[in-house]
Amino acid sequence: MRDDLPPTDVLRAFARSAETLSFKDAAVELNLSPSAVSRQIQALEAHLGVVLFRRLNPGLELTDQGRRYLETVRRVLGELRRAQEGLTVPGSGPLRVSALESFTESWLIPHLADFERRHSGIELQVEATLRYADFDRDPVDVAIRFGTGPWGDLHSEPIVDLTYFPVCSPALVTGDSPLVEPAGLRSQTLIRVSQTPDSWSVWLRAAGLPDLEPRRTVTYDHLAIALSAAEAGRGVALASEFLCAQRLAAGRLVAPFDLRVRSAATYHLVCRPESLDDPRVVAFRDWLVDALGDGR
Repeated sequence: MRDDLPPTDVLRAFARSAETLSFKDAAVELNLSPSAVSRQIQALEAHLGVVLFRRLNPGLELTDQGRRYLETVRRVLGELRRAQEGLTVPGSGPLRVSALESFTESWLIPHLADFERRHSGIELQVEATLRYADFDRDPVDVAIRFGTGPWGDLHSEPIVDLTYFPVCSPALVTGDSPLVEPAGLRSQTLIRVSQTPDSWSVWLRAAGLPDLEPRRTVTYDHLAIALSAAEAGRGVALASEFLCAQRLAAGRLVAPFDLRVRSAATYHLVCRPESLDDPRVVAFRDWLVDALGDGR
């Protein structure tokens, strides 16, 4: 093993490969080609004189040495990032926001102009993602997460009181066999979202139909895709008012029933506790609460 240390970009490639167990997925996040990531890992293994991964078909598996090395690399990268941020003047530079794709596409992007109008001096860098940002490793100031919280030592607070209800294409409520009552869901396709697998069961229990069996079900990993499928007449989805308000207002989706069910999980603003002293974070947090509270 050589005494000189590997470059930080190689360590980042190792960490992302270890966390995703895929050179391909790591390459997407690092904006590299899979072959480039693979070469970096091979060079790192040669540098260390150990095998870090078992190459499977498909995917990867960490060796014991790889798991031990990952713990250290995560800690070191986190400490380097915190040291770098400690040299930055608080409240300066762009505000880096990591938000779930469902929230970003359905609500944040349509409302960003309002934030920019109110806070023209704050530049936003928004990352839309399906994974939670790692505050020890990723360049992020504030995140939007979905769940019940808390998340470790991070500050988290709910930003919206979430209720959900079925939505579908207008064609399903105006056809020869219109969907006019919840029992009619037996003849429909129920569209699920993998992030909230139990939501249909909860809604059906509230509707007094805990044993209802639909014609079929289909599951998507992205709320926007689920809503697009519902809009295309492919079934009935569950959504919240603020996430599908534009589609409802345009008549592309309709709510066939009045029953709304309060969600135990909701969207949270998440940040480091010390970031609550950052005026950019405070401005973004206050704007979110105000805008979502107005039902916009």
